[in-house]
Amino acid sequence: MASGSAGSKAAAREDSASASHDLAQIYRDQLGFVWRVVRRLGVPFEALEDIVHDVFLVARRRLPELTSDADVRAWLFVLARGVVANDRRARERRSRRDEQASPPGAPADPEQLAAHAETVRSVEQFLRTIPEEQRIVFELIDIEGFSGPETAELVGARLDTVYSRCRLARAAFARHFEAASSRRSR
Repeated sequence: MASGSAGSKAAAREDSASASHDLAQIYRDQLGFVWRVVRRLGVPFEALEDIVHDVFLVARRRLPELTSDADVRAWLFVLARGVVANDRRARERRSRRDEQASPPGAPADPEQLAAHAETVRSVEQFLRTIPEEQRIVFELIDIEGFSGPETAELVGARLDTVYSRCRLARAAFARHFEAASSRRSR
């Protein structure tokens, strides 16, 4: 029995070696083709090497699907197109996530910085004066830009309740800043 398992291990190594050899030959023969395809599909120059590498990693994994040598270029083209599409989607997700994570640039003018800081303090002061249920809804809808239905789902409240809380918070916000404005104009 031990010799049978040793024989199957040797056969597996031979299959692996032949697949590796085939992939090595495919790599040598088709590297330039894959490079050109990936470049024409719009991959930035600085990412070309990584994407080409990823194409051959996918090729290694999917080598058993390859049926004939005549199909190699078409097969690699399909793989390259898929890898590039996945990379493009990942880059777009990262870009959107980065845009959302980074706050807008602060104004450079000292007067604008002071006015911005004063506005932030005033809004924070206002937020401390209203009930938490209203504050959360106000922040989600009016500051973070969530829709009413999204906010209702996030806070676990009915949609009409969310709109009522938002309306009350907005009215309090208007009163707060009208009072602050009238104090400054005196």
